[in-house]
Amino acid sequence: MLINNTLKQTKTYKILLLMFFINFYFSYNIYANPTQIVKNVICKESSVMKSYLENNQNEKLAWLGVAQNGSTITELYISKNTNTWTILETDTKGISCATIGGKDSKLIE
Repeated sequence: MLINNTLKQTKTYKILLLMFFINFYFSYNIYANPTQIVKNVICKESSVMKSYLENNQNEKLAWLGVAQNGSTITELYISKNTNTWTILETDTKGISCATIGGKDSKLIE
């Protein structure tokens, strides 16, 4: 009788342990792994990138902001003629990366 009770308790613990791991596995995959956006980023010296945007894309600096820790400057370039736009991120070493851009923008004032 004692052996039967011990076996039942062992089975119960195994089932509970299995349920715990299944729950942990699914909750980890749902909440701990957000979807990532993969995109191409073009990086050049800041002066080269800004010159290209101004002279080839006809985009002018419309807005900029400094990261809270001061590690990057984010800039928004907009062309009023073609409605294209580009977001640059520039690091403290003077390298700018075009992180995203598009067309058909609308300036909201």
